[in-house]
Amino acid sequence: MNNRRVNLAVILAMMVALAFISGCDHKIGDYMAASSILKNGFTIDRKQALKLTGKEIKIWGFVDHGNIYANDAKDSLEDWWSGNGPSPTTWRFGLKGKKSDEVGHAITIHVANDQGRDKLLKRFLEDARADRTTTVFLKGKIFTFDAPTNFDRLTGLYMEVEASKDILIDDKEK
Repeated sequence: MNNRRVNLAVILAMMVALAFISGCDHKIGDYMAASSILKNGFTIDRKQALKLTGKEIKIWGFVDHGNIYANDAKDSLEDWWSGNGPSPTTWRFGLKGKKSDEVGHAITIHVANDQGRDKLLKRFLEDARADRTTTVFLKGKIFTFDAPTNFDRLTGLYMEVEASKDILIDDKEK
């Protein structure tokens, strides 16, 4: 088990190093950059997003610390808790495409409540308090929704992650 963790840490470190070398809009290993498909929380290319709908993808980006919602997590998240999750069986957070994206300019990541939830929430809180970016690598199914405005038709994105184990945190920034 420890060898698996060490191997995973080495792989993540290599992926992050590649990200800094190649830029933020590139793939790291099997993970595509969130910034390659989204801008300000909406899809860049509607046709591409529609092709991805319902498919499992791997994506990396940055936790939006201002958008963390989890039932019964107010005590652990304290001032960073934004409210209840979408249901008693799931929690959610925002995923930004770029570190510099504003709070709320993110896609929503829905995650099943499981034994790994509180460990992830604790880490998100630690990073938020330290004003440290939390870079995550996710595996889940992507979905789209129409987001009409007065003058344009935007396409929103959200992702469903089956389990907390499908969210890897880059520890290089810690």
